[in-house]
Amino acid sequence: MISLVKMSLKLLLRNKGFLFFLIVMPIMSTVVLGIKMDYTAYSDESEKRMVLELSDYTEKAIYLGGATACTIKVYDASHSELSEYVLNQVAGVGMFSVCRADVSGLTEEQVDEIAAKDAFDDRAGMLLYLKEDFDEAVLNGVWEKGITLYAVSADERQELFVTELTDLFAVIKQVQSFAGDDTEAIIENLTQMQKMMPEKKVVNFAGKESVELTQVQINQHTQIGYSFAFITLGFLFCGVCVAHSVIEEQNNKVFTRVMLTKTSAKEYFISKFVVALFISLMQTVVLGICLCFIPGLDVGMSMISFLFIIFLLGLIFSTLSLMLGVILGDVMSSNYAVFSVWSISALLAGLYFPLEKTTKALQTLSYLMPQRWFMDASKSLIIGDKSAYSMVLCVTVAYLIIIISVGGVGLKAKRYE
Repeated sequence: MISLVKMSLKLLLRNKGFLFFLIVMPIMSTVVLGIKMDYTAYSDESEKRMVLELSDYTEKAIYLGGATACTIKVYDASHSELSEYVLNQVAGVGMFSVCRADVSGLTEEQVDEIAAKDAFDDRAGMLLYLKEDFDEAVLNGVWEKGITLYAVSADERQELFVTELTDLFAVIKQVQSFAGDDTEAIIENLTQMQKMMPEKKVVNFAGKESVELTQVQINQHTQIGYSFAFITLGFLFCGVCVAHSVIEEQNNKVFTRVMLTKTSAKEYFISKFVVALFISLMQTVVLGICLCFIPGLDVGMSMISFLFIIFLLGLIFSTLSLMLGVILGDVMSSNYAVFSVWSISALLAGLYFPLEKTTKALQTLSYLMPQRWFMDASKSLIIGDKSAYSMVLCVTVAYLIIIISVGGVGLKAKRYE
């Protein structure tokens, strides 16, 4: 079997088409990962990360809020720099869509009446009143006296909102201890501290099974999807080169002569699978070398983790294209089949667009595609969930068992033709 592996690798390294896909596809994936782009069109984050201004307190906030964010309608009577900072921080979390209305000149009783009416008419998740003495209450350490929170729904994110406010006011109080009571100095120090802190990694949750990413993480996840599209094409066509060698060996009766020896069809196919494994490893190494030339590249996870999932994904697609070549037994047919598999699976797996925006049927169908599982794994790794490793290993093993079993049956059928 080792001799079969060596012979196949020697033939592949002489194939110019194989060398093209081995080198060019990782380079293209590297270029995609290196492009700094803002994919706000794929997310509601562009709306959730800023305070939306209402024309007046009668305007409905529910129409401006994000599709999955908890909408907070704010009645702002303070209009201070500190309240502006607090609201922007809450909006920047990502799970809240903050809509502000000016209620300067209105009494607390009038605001209470407006809130009672909006609780039924507006259907916002929460209503928040920032009183005129908001700054004074916060700086005196009694911020609860400077706000009124109207809970108008059973949204679990209300508790998270209160926790976010509590933590935020605690930080403000700490900064006040060395910056004094000057709000400008406090905000300046808070801004400097924020620049030194890493981006929040996890923003949760519209539901127990859903995870929302920050805009930076969404961009990273989107770029990973695009890179998957390029690299899987390379893996598929490199695998096709192995399939071509199988087809040629069948046409030249080499396969028949091999079968006359002690080598079984199972051993023959395993040798080709080992070749596919080497191809995946080589292409992953090439990709890793290319990525070293991009300074400051951040894919949201360690480079080893990224290359690990690339290797497993490549192993699946290299083996899949090999199986297709064996079953079809024709070079042109296998080329068409591989390209069809790549284009259809990339679309259904959501490599080009967010599946959250599609129908439930399409989302369910996407789980038949290997890329969907690896996209979910990349999202988990971006937020630091290490269970993604076991998930992708199980998915890889499952796909390989199916592919190798079908390929073995196909080879056995060829043997008796």
